[in-house]
Amino acid sequence: MRLPILEMGGRLAESDSISEANDVFHLTFDEIKSGFSGADHKDLVTGRKAEMEKWGKIVPMPTIGEPPPHEEGEGDPLGVAFAKFFGVPPEPSRDPDIIPGLGASPGTVQGTAKVVRSLAEASKLEKGDIMVCEMTMPPWMPLFSIAGAVVAGTGGPLSHCAIVSREYKMPCVVGTVIGTAVITDGMTLTVDGAKGIVRIDSRG
Repeated sequence: MRLPILEMGGRLAESDSISEANDVFHLTFDEIKSGFSGADHKDLVTGRKAEMEKWGKIVPMPTIGEPPPHEEGEGDPLGVAFAKFFGVPPEPSRDPDIIPGLGASPGTVQGTAKVVRSLAEASKLEKGDIMVCEMTMPPWMPLFSIAGAVVAGTGGPLSHCAIVSREYKMPCVVGTVIGTAVITDGMTLTVDGAKGIVRIDSRG
């Protein structure tokens, strides 16, 4: 479906209903149809992009309600399974330069942080950079061949981010909770994937 919709987006851009073809993904089907009738959706798309950016900066709560037990075998089996997949919130560090998480793939790497909240920001990632994100999904796979390490705000040992990092044999720390809120582009980080610790060496 993506290619036909992009084709429609290209035609809407040519008719000046939207600014560029990719803007079509911010419209409903009825709005696309009205665009072909001459409706101008540029302001509508601008507003929706701003709303996406606003909500993309919000760090969600690590859990809703009572968090799952810390120790394997403690509590009900379903809770243990959820803890393995989604992770358990780490104990906060008193050191502002230490961000604790869950060690998901061993190894230690130092590099430059790049915060990637969506694939729209993927182009700023350069070879060897430390990719800081909330989570990853299958479309993010090509980024793992560029990054030197991964720091994720959510997830556990069985999350997509953790599994792919182990396949690429790169350090990965997941479940940091505050990673994307505290870390900014250009910081120098050391990622210890075995201990589950991210250290801020320089704030740029």
